[in-house]
Amino acid sequence: MSYIGDIRLGDTFDTKFCTVTTTGAPTTLAGTPVISAYVGNSLTQITAGITLTVDFDGVTGLHNVRVVATSGNGYATASNYQLVITTGTVGGTSVVGYVVADFSIEARSALMPTTAARTLDVTAAGEGGVDWANVGSPTTAVALTGTTIATTQKVDVETIKTNPVVNAGTVTFPTTATLASTANITAGTITTATNVTNVSTSGIAAASFAAGAIDAAAIAANAIGAAELASDVITDVWQGTALTEAYAADGVEATPAQLLYMIWSAINEFAISGATLTCKKLDGSTPSMTFTLSDVTNPTSRTRAS
Repeated sequence: MSYIGDIRLGDTFDTKFCTVTTTGAPTTLAGTPVISAYVGNSLTQITAGITLTVDFDGVTGLHNVRVVATSGNGYATASNYQLVITTGTVGGTSVVGYVVADFSIEARSALMPTTAARTLDVTAAGEGGVDWANVGSPTTAVALTGTTIATTQKVDVETIKTNPVVNAGTVTFPTTATLASTANITAGTITTATNVTNVSTSGIAAASFAAGAIDAAAIAANAIGAAELASDVITDVWQGTALTEAYAADGVEATPAQLLYMIWSAINEFAISGATLTCKKLDGSTPSMTFTLSDVTNPTSRTRAS
């Protein structure tokens, strides 16, 4: 009797045995022989899937048994089987009950491959090879500190930095992040900005700000001082713009520009007659405004030299 081994359900295997006379000479198994399989201590004989070839390859006394151990033929996992002669004679003597081989189906091996006939890659330290598609508990965090991820398989950070950030929600950047291209920040709202540099002079248009978006509450006290103004701002405002003739309508408060013009025109030429002070326009003759004086003790007239 021989032990075939622990096989997988669905496997097909062959085993051989020999029949001899009492003198030990190989003898043909006769009497319409039958090989059956017993499972454990069951009394049920399985004959499905078993093929017996007597005097295999023309060799007297050598016999081959082929077993197709499928579930359809009655075989199951975690079971032990014995192949027994249930019909047959040798030299005219019955050999029924002779056990020729035994085997088990997925009953002994602690580890078996999912696909039959495959082997497990085991290192010298006894570690089994693992493929990424069969990692247990894939939702568990794993720190791949020693693993290099191929460029085609990683998140393309370079594209994230250069692609437009659209107004589809809140985008949070790390405090140390640097945007590769500020030109790609498209329509949206930036609620907080610190250290914004290289903003194009034409990049922020009036349409970019909602009405009332910039008010006193939006500008901190002393936020705009001398240090925040370019050196030529004062020159542009006070020396680059000429005053033009402008007057406030009756009953309407004058604007700063109108007040400055009135003061400038009054200094240019005025005349005092009695209790009336008359300021003239630049033509020197047309009155621009008159004032009633309360002290006319020393009335004089003065004309500003051009």
